[in-house]
Amino acid sequence: MTAPLSPLIMVEDVQNRLGETFDDTERLQVESLIDFASARLRAYPLDIDARIAQGSLSSVLVTGVLVTAVARAVDAIKIGLRVRSEQYPEISTTYSDVDPSLIYFSPADLELLDPSVGVKFGGAFSIVPG
Repeated sequence: MTAPLSPLIMVEDVQNRLGETFDDTERLQVESLIDFASARLRAYPLDIDARIAQGSLSSVLVTGVLVTAVARAVDAIKIGLRVRSEQYPEISTTYSDVDPSLIYFSPADLELLDPSVGVKFGGAFSIVPG
């Protein structure tokens, strides 16, 4: 049996991006999100680890994509998983819907890591050779 792969980013990467320091409870949440995000990214047919080791994929790009996904999830948790809007007498704020898994990669995120996986152009009537 092989040992589990280590996460592709650390809690400190997320803290640096967000400019905050997590308490113990938040740190556990973020570590869990990082583990899930790393596993989810590795589930794509991108061969992340081998390409980083070969030098054909920048570890900075991988870190950026993962930190962005985890930061979105942290933000969603802080706002509230089912909260779509807040309204007070002076202000109204509407939030975007959160992906049910909390961790997701946009087509633009994936395109940074492999242009053939990312954004596809065309509409409902486009024919894309497979």
